[in-house]
Amino acid sequence: MKLLLGTTNPAKIAEYKKYLAHANLEVVTLEDLGLIFEEPLEIGETFEANSLLKARYYAERTEYPALGDDGGLEIDALGGEPGVNSKRWVGINGTDEDRIKKVIDSLKGIPPNERTGKFRVVLTIYLPAERESISVEAGNPVMIPENPSPVRVPHLAYRSVMFLPKYNKFYAELSEQELKEVDHRARACKELLLKLEPYLNA
Repeated sequence: MKLLLGTTNPAKIAEYKKYLAHANLEVVTLEDLGLIFEEPLEIGETFEANSLLKARYYAERTEYPALGDDGGLEIDALGGEPGVNSKRWVGINGTDEDRIKKVIDSLKGIPPNERTGKFRVVLTIYLPAERESISVEAGNPVMIPENPSPVRVPHLAYRSVMFLPKYNKFYAELSEQELKEVDHRARACKELLLKLEPYLNA
């Protein structure tokens, strides 16, 4: 089966190609197929709605099964923000540094024990031939210190503000092995492959 990744984010593409490796699944991108589409508007009010919206958008335009995802950082002291607005929280032209700065500035004066949050993702595969969708979600609780990590992961800004006490490191500082152990996207992909198995063996 060919599975189209409904994203142009190079960091996400690299992770999905790694985490969705399977003998009966060929993970492809729009670039691999020589296709160019405008990105769909993320108008859903939840991660679940946006991930399905994106998966259907690409699947219906290409007739390939497509993966859509949505996720981000939910900060408890900010009522769950940025949440579904994680990408657009600082405007459509906002940079990684803008996102990091807004998190730190928004939590000024908040005591350490209240600087909690969750890093969450929802993945959806839409299968156009069957008109069915498969969804999974995963997340990690995080702390947000007063100062960010000096380490940056391009296109994944919030990894520089999310601290994991278990490892005594920021998300951006995890080794490849540590990331594999803790990464919510890796766990979600593992569960997704299990749910996709009946279609791969059909």
